[in-house]
Amino acid sequence: MVGAMAAALEDITVLDLSRVLAGPYATMLLGDLGADVIKVERPDGGDDTRAWGPPFAGADAAYFHAVNRNKRSVILDLRTAGDRQQLRRLAATADVVVHNFQPEVAARLGADEAQLGHPRLVYCAISSFGAGGEDSDRPGYDLLVQAMGGLMSITGAPDGPPTKVGVAMVDVVTGLFAVQGILAALRVRDRTGRGQRVDLSLQDCLASALVNQAQNYLVQGEPPSRMGNAHPNLVPYEAFPAADGWLVVAAGNDAMFRRLAAAVGREAWADDSRFATNAARVTHREPLVAALRDVFAREGVETWVAKLTDAGVPAGPIRDVGALLDSAHLRSRGMIVEVDHPDAGPMSLVRNPVFLSATPPRVRRPPPRLGEHDDEVKSGSR
Repeated sequence: MVGAMAAALEDITVLDLSRVLAGPYATMLLGDLGADVIKVERPDGGDDTRAWGPPFAGADAAYFHAVNRNKRSVILDLRTAGDRQQLRRLAATADVVVHNFQPEVAARLGADEAQLGHPRLVYCAISSFGAGGEDSDRPGYDLLVQAMGGLMSITGAPDGPPTKVGVAMVDVVTGLFAVQGILAALRVRDRTGRGQRVDLSLQDCLASALVNQAQNYLVQGEPPSRMGNAHPNLVPYEAFPAADGWLVVAAGNDAMFRRLAAAVGREAWADDSRFATNAARVTHREPLVAALRDVFAREGVETWVAKLTDAGVPAGPIRDVGALLDSAHLRSRGMIVEVDHPDAGPMSLVRNPVFLSATPPRVRRPPPRLGEHDDEVKSGSR
């Protein structure tokens, strides 16, 4: 039950100098938890993603609205000495600073740790390749890191081209790691009274997020390759064509496979030495997958999903994004929230997915118009 406690980060002020996705996503999540997030934007259009449309909702692109709720927008031209001084004043009372400038750009704009730091500050720097190393000065976006970081090499059909993931997943993962690092640094500050630097690179975060694919290489010394919708370590765990569409089947252990075999009328598979264990199924992937394709092609998606679900085997249809967001289940979870935007009017947003029983995240502010909070931020009001 939700109590009367204050928001989890109600006493935290975040100075957000970041733009595009990884940094803004991280600061939005902190804002959802109650932090006062001051978004510093340049005067000539603000955050790049305000123009990344169509579609647009009001003056700004849907992309911007996706990652900038619960923030106050202030315009500062960090090319000018006066606005750099204003930035230092804001940083002096901030608990957290987040930016995604390259190191030399941060220094030139007065946003590096040497110019903004104070003993209690948690200073989070996000970059494509990190503050050190031979690629540290290389500019980049999520797409470049997906390419250089190996993700595109394992995404797509085996006989097709390297393929990016359908959302900027490296940015999203980096934003989540940034929140983890910031919260850990704030917890340490609770004990010691001192802040610290949090340094993240998109490529490092992707390397960590490659999990089993990375470890497979470290164990066997062979780079993984594209497998379409198949899984390198589990079988069957992929998409199959049914008579009227596609379904996915995810048999994550041997017990599930036995139930799957019974559900599709092939009980003998469970005792077949080629298929009885997951290791054997991985070794004999091709004949099993071919047999399953033949079976699933005989009936429709709904029929197979019902049979497999009743048998306790994870299975479901392949839906588009609209079907997910319009689904009764997602709506019943309260994952779509409505806000009233001062420019765009009524707007739907996907809420923070973390459910806390006493201090739940919530949407307190719609995504801001460019410079909407100039007066109150510069006067020191919250």
